[in-house]
Amino acid sequence: MKNLIKQLTRLFLGAGCSLILVSVLSACNLFGGAGSAPTPTPTSKPTAVSSAISVVNLVSYRGDGYVIGYPHGWKVDTSKPGFTTFSDPQGIAYLSVHVQPNPNGVISAQEQVSVGLQLFRSQVTHYQPVSVAPTASVAGEQWNQGAATGDLRVEGQSNPVTVKVVVLAANHPANSPQTQGFTIAYATAQEIFELADQGEFQPMLRSFAFTS
Repeated sequence: MKNLIKQLTRLFLGAGCSLILVSVLSACNLFGGAGSAPTPTPTSKPTAVSSAISVVNLVSYRGDGYVIGYPHGWKVDTSKPGFTTFSDPQGIAYLSVHVQPNPNGVISAQEQVSVGLQLFRSQVTHYQPVSVAPTASVAGEQWNQGAATGDLRVEGQSNPVTVKVVVLAANHPANSPQTQGFTIAYATAQEIFELADQGEFQPMLRSFAFTS
């Protein structure tokens, strides 16, 4: 599964452009031109986050309008404007944060989740929606969420990998000219999803906070 991260990242990096389909704004206005947002940089101060299962020491990362913690040793990729992707050293689990201008919340959080899942569906076979609560609390706010599984063909492997993904989205602040759309997607192989969710994804989500 070493190439799983590579393909998952490619899959979700297209989500921003797909949002044009549900937007009445142009791509350049909605997603910003080059240099419209500062490139996020990691900081060295670790943050301890408690988990009901275990205690994970997280490294604090400051992005565009948010901070989040990620496990020591994970890789941070900021090569695509608006996206920050965190992946584990083995390349089998990842969490991505996407931030885009969304004045007055013209694209709803529900639409952002739907587009993310539609994109996932277009890239996998045997797509199956997964029943989850329609909202989840992150950073003290209610985010829309959705989940699905699908078989993803991985480079270098003869058999596809069944992947589970969860997509969360929120507009912050709501209904303001300065509103930004925040989308968090996290995924790994379905067979280890619960373990990764308890030990890594949920601590990361609990560490997430808005800074503006």
